[in-house]
Amino acid sequence: MLGLLRLGVSESFAHICLSDLMTRLEQQYPKLKTSVTVGDTGMISALLNEHQLDIAVISEPGVASHIHRVPIGRNELAWIASSRLKLPSGILTPADLAQNHIIVSPHTARLHTTMTNWFSMGGTAPSRVSTCNSLSVTLSMIRSGFAIGLVPVRLVADELQRGELVAVPVTVPVESHRVFLCYQIVEFGPDLEAIVGLTKELIAHHQLFR
Repeated sequence: MLGLLRLGVSESFAHICLSDLMTRLEQQYPKLKTSVTVGDTGMISALLNEHQLDIAVISEPGVASHIHRVPIGRNELAWIASSRLKLPSGILTPADLAQNHIIVSPHTARLHTTMTNWFSMGGTAPSRVSTCNSLSVTLSMIRSGFAIGLVPVRLVADELQRGELVAVPVTVPVESHRVFLCYQIVEFGPDLEAIVGLTKELIAHHQLFR
């Protein structure tokens, strides 16, 4: 394969799988150049629709008919807090959690919609919400105790196991996100098919989605 591969990915994929994917692509296609865009569902969907990306891994994409979608699993989410944060004991209701400072992705992200819907199901709304367009920075602020965040569990699995972070027990289950591998139908051929297969293989290997 020669030329440029334009790849769009969620931050979950970027943190866990991207370096492996880039290494494998370099090994198999040494002359291939890549352009990687990391973003939320709204951003990546728009770029796909505008033919500015060849392939993408995103949650709940809003894409046009010229994009093929392959379901690849579900992204499990949870309310995550620093273990140093003093929270009420027991299982919290949305009204309980609404009294805390919440940090979440911007309005274009599926996570923001999920957060809003979750509180609405509990008949309430959070009193203080901050947004951040970087999931890694969001996680840093959660670790510091600055706020509680709704984030993919896979990204914090090790810290949860070590007890540095906690998954806040809640009365209303948090909706997981369906994740899709998307690509331009018109560009699909043997090379892109191989990259699609490689991407799916790495996602399975890293157990990124359920």
